[in-house]
Amino acid sequence: MDRSLLDIACDAAGRTAAERLLSFQGLKPSPALELQSYDIDHFGDSEKYAGASSMPLSSGTTAVMRARLSLPNLSLSLVQTFPRIIRGYQLAHAAAVVVPMDHVTSTRINGQPIGSSIVVLKGASDCLVYEPVGRLIGVIYFTPPACEPWSRLDGCHLLSPEADRLAALRGRISATLETAANDPDILNDPTSRGAVEQALLSVMDAAIATSVESRSARATTSTYLRIVAEMESLIRHDLTIWHKTTEMAERVGVSVRTLQSATQAICGMSPNRYSRVLRLWSVRRQLRTGPARRSVKACAIAHGFWHLSEFAASYRAAFGELPSETLYRSLRETS
Repeated sequence: MDRSLLDIACDAAGRTAAERLLSFQGLKPSPALELQSYDIDHFGDSEKYAGASSMPLSSGTTAVMRARLSLPNLSLSLVQTFPRIIRGYQLAHAAAVVVPMDHVTSTRINGQPIGSSIVVLKGASDCLVYEPVGRLIGVIYFTPPACEPWSRLDGCHLLSPEADRLAALRGRISATLETAANDPDILNDPTSRGAVEQALLSVMDAAIATSVESRSARATTSTYLRIVAEMESLIRHDLTIWHKTTEMAERVGVSVRTLQSATQAICGMSPNRYSRVLRLWSVRRQLRTGPARRSVKACAIAHGFWHLSEFAASYRAAFGELPSETLYRSLRETS
């Protein structure tokens, strides 16, 4: 295909995208673009490639969607998330660059505010991400070259590019996806596909090259991560037991205030609320996929919920339906 026609198409899509932050309203399935919607129970299927898993904080009303374009040496996704805690990542020899595509600034990774920064994940990264509200993100997944800056970007890095470089990267992501949705024939030609990929990588490299890295996790943050991990291990060891905050702090070996500070900083909530979220999500998984689809009462008691009416109310507030409805639907889906 004539390169000038490719440039014209991408520039036109870029101008459209520049007028607004990309939403799924500008996208449609095409031979080049895969567009899928998920509920909170099946969204995890789209995260397996990154060795990550999400735990919803509420059912919410946010549509959970993912658009995906495969190019010769990378995949580009646009993801509409939901309120959640996400843990991971295990990327083997790959890297994922996560670009904020909206103005949500409340997300934290390992206790550090993400704001409008780019997150670079490479190799094994033990991260806990707290997203109190759903957001729109672009994800570039690829095998990085063995040269700077990629050779030193192992683990998790929070990068703040210059504003115009970030805007250019957002625009390129938007233009690329909108071109795939509306002019997929452009991507039939191998030369054109390579050119689209190279343009995206060049803009991404320019954004990263001008970035200032947020300071590595302070000693306090590392300590807080350890405290939260030990608290969660204590909770999961026997879900029938509700540990008081004082007892959890004693078992973890810190003061109550330190435990509360750690859980608030890393997970955005109190120890008791985090314990409840863990239990409710575990109940839901068991109702959907557990052995012989255990009864609601058995599941509730196995997770320390002894007052069934209070449990049902908490479950409905979290997931928008009663536990009996979850169980009934899962039984119907497999019958």
